[in-house]
Amino acid sequence: MTRVLRRTAVGASALLTAVGITMTGASSAAAVDYYYELPYPAGEAYTVTQGPEGTYSHTGPYNEYAWDFGLPANYEVSAAQAGTIVFSNWSPYWQNGIEVLIRHPNGQCTHYAHLNRSFHEPGDWVPQGRIVGWSGSTGASTAPHLHFQVIDCNSRVGLPATIQGWTPYTGTRPLSVNHYA
Repeated sequence: MTRVLRRTAVGASALLTAVGITMTGASSAAAVDYYYELPYPAGEAYTVTQGPEGTYSHTGPYNEYAWDFGLPANYEVSAAQAGTIVFSNWSPYWQNGIEVLIRHPNGQCTHYAHLNRSFHEPGDWVPQGRIVGWSGSTGASTAPHLHFQVIDCNSRVGLPATIQGWTPYTGTRPLSVNHYA
């Protein structure tokens, strides 16, 4: 399947997901607000090395809905949805290493951890697709990768979410349609 056809199929799937949510009673704004892109540039596919409820480290309320993507070191990490940077530095929780937190209009945050570098300051607004950092292996990490999740902005508790309309599981290689902004 060509890249264009894959992007069309993924876009159609996302649209159907949004329509399905709207048909069950949520507003169309809610359907759009809760849609997250993959946290790396369009056309790329990386293996999910650990998905939600992974037994290695995705247990308990803070990580149970997280994904680890096998990105190489110093690769572009993209905002999964537009929002405001609320944290971008070495984490106060040593295991996360360098991390970025983005608050979105729906009140949730996306969390990007183990980065080698972050590019924005708290208060900066970033559009969906903007590069927010480089992947790495900082903190409690055994190899370069991106730890990504949707969290409650205040408690940092992980929230169930879908990416591009589905939930990638361990071993899959989801193809991103997250275009640069």
